[in-house]
Amino acid sequence: MVNAKLKTPLRLLNKLIAHVHFLEPRENTKQRVISSMVMIPLALYAIFYSANFFIFLFIAIAMMMTVEWLDMIRREENQTKWRTIGLFYILIPIYSVIKIRMIDSNILFWMFAVIWATDIFAFFAGRSLGGPKIAPNISPNKTWSGLAGGLIASMIIGLLSSFMFKGGILFFLVASIFLSLLEQASDLLESKFKRIFGVKDSGNLIPGHGGVLDRLDGMMLVAPMVLFLIAVFPSRFGM
Repeated sequence: MVNAKLKTPLRLLNKLIAHVHFLEPRENTKQRVISSMVMIPLALYAIFYSANFFIFLFIAIAMMMTVEWLDMIRREENQTKWRTIGLFYILIPIYSVIKIRMIDSNILFWMFAVIWATDIFAFFAGRSLGGPKIAPNISPNKTWSGLAGGLIASMIIGLLSSFMFKGGILFFLVASIFLSLLEQASDLLESKFKRIFGVKDSGNLIPGHGGVLDRLDGMMLVAPMVLFLIAVFPSRFGM
C-alpha cells in the first residue's frame, strides 16, 4: 500500500504524464518515466557505492554504443570515416566519465544531476508550453521553451551543488548553466547523426527512450567538459 505522504506527489506526477501524453501521444511518456525510475537508482548505486560496478557498467555501455553506432552507419559508403568518428565520439566520453568517477563521485553526481534535470525539465516544458523550434531540420521536437526549462533546472542544481563543494555559488551556477547548454547541444548532435544515417532511434533497448546512445546523448559532450573543468579549476572542487 502506498504511503499517504507519497500519494499527493504520485497524483501530480500521473497528471503531468497524462497531460504530456495528451499533447503528444507518440512520446510514450509513461514508458519514459518508468524506464528512468529504474535506471536512475541503478546509476546512483554505481556512482556512490561501487566504483568497480560503475566501471563494468560503462564498459558494457561502451560496447552497446559501439554496436548501435555500427548498425546506424551500415548503409554509409565511407565506413572508415564514420567508424573513426564513432571511435572518438564514444571513447572520449566513456573515458571521461570513468575518470571522473575515480576522481570524485560527488562531482560525477553533480554532472549527472545537471544532465537529468535538464532532460526532464526540457522534456516537460517543451511538451507543455510548445512554441518555436530550435532546429526543426535536425530535431523537430526541440523547442526554445524546452531549452529554457532545462536551463532553469540547471540553475537549481547549480545552487544546490554549490553547498557540496568549495567553488562557491557563482561558479557552480555558471558552470551548471553552461553544462545544461552543452547537454542540449549534445542532444542535437546525436539527432544530427541520426538524420544523416536516416534512423529515428539508435536502437530499441530502452522502452520509451530508444537505444543507449539515445539515452546518454547528453553525456557525450558534457563528460569531457567536466573533466576539463576539474583539470582547470581543481580548487573549486576541493582538490
